[in-house]
Amino acid sequence: MKIGKNKLLQAAVVVALAASSSLAMAASPDLSGFWELRADSKKVSPAALTEHGKKLTAAFRPKVEDGVIMTHASRWCQPLGTPFIMGDSAPLDIIQSKREIAITAEVQSSARHIYIDGRGHPPMESFDPTTNGHSIGKWENGVLVVDTVGFNDRGNPGVPGGGLRGETSHLVERYELLDGGKKLQVTFTWDDPQVFLKPHTYTFTYYKAPDDAYALEYFCDASDPERAKTAEEPEQIGTKQ
Repeated sequence: MKIGKNKLLQAAVVVALAASSSLAMAASPDLSGFWELRADSKKVSPAALTEHGKKLTAAFRPKVEDGVIMTHASRWCQPLGTPFIMGDSAPLDIIQSKREIAITAEVQSSARHIYIDGRGHPPMESFDPTTNGHSIGKWENGVLVVDTVGFNDRGNPGVPGGGLRGETSHLVERYELLDGGKKLQVTFTWDDPQVFLKPHTYTFTYYKAPDDAYALEYFCDASDPERAKTAEEPEQIGTKQ
């Protein structure tokens, strides 16, 4: 049986498109789903801090230990932000599209939006800093590399290992699927010459939650009188420096 040249050409195009699609999927794997930390998930070493960084950490630690930071944020529905939400015990929900990757947490915080459409950061002089900053990402050999700037020091700014995030912070993250997609390893590197003597790096390994996992709604209304009764602030608020 003879096959025309056009048929052969069409078949070659189909094969090429299929191969191209497979390569694209391998280059940008789907991170979507619920991911949770376990007892062995966190690999964190002490950060090398500047004198200023040591002072910030020393002043911040008692507020965490006394519950001031979390109680204040809970009472007034303030977003806790990054890096806190990335290390919380509740699962993260990652939603991926061609344009962006969104990361949401089951605590009071806005979602993280990681733009993967090729855009850059906006001019920082006109950007209003936030607890999550502004994130852009790109794929490098199947690894998502995320660059974040534009932070403020509100919410819970504590960095694992020591130091605090602020307006001069720069965060680079590397997201890599492991074990056939059952694990997601994220390497965090914080850079801030005012806080760290050298870039501070640590790693979290998240485990994929079952397919039937679902998100729980978190609603917070600071004007709710019932909330005011159950989330009273400790006396330290506004008095500790």
